[in-house]
Order: sequence, then structure tokens, then C-alpha cells
Amino acid sequence: MHNLFSACPCGIDHLKRTHRSTWMRMLPWLRLYRCDNCGKHQLHSEREIDVAKAKREAQARVATKPRTRATGSLKR
Repeated sequence: MHNLFSACPCGIDHLKRTHRSTWMRMLPWLRLYRCDNCGKHQLHSEREIDVAKAKREAQARVATKPRTRATGSLKR
């Protein structure tokens, strides 16, 4: 039996929501996710996953944002 409370190393990109068992409903703040990459089932809070995805998307935007020259008052 595997631990539902530990995350797989595949990352959040592969996680998809799935239906919970009846006993899992006793933990209403957790949602059941399945990794499409390795198939592991894991419980996470929906907010935790949303925050992690938003953080990752923000980092990707910063990394791909073209750099522009600063418009200072130095004139030549």
C-alpha cells in the first residue's frame, strides 16, 4: 500500500483530479489527484495545488519576458 500523503517526484504538471473514496471525505480540505506520468494517487489541498501552479506560471512569465533597456536620464 502506498502513502497517499506523499507527493511523487513528477511535479504538478501531471496531476489530474479524480474521485475520492468515501473515507477520504472525512478530510474535506483534501482532494485526490492522480499523476498521469507515474500513476500515483495522492491527496493535496486544492489551494496548495492552485498556488503552486500560479507560482510556476509566474516564474515562467518572468523567465520568458524580454529584457528592455532602462530609460534613464543619461544622454550622450
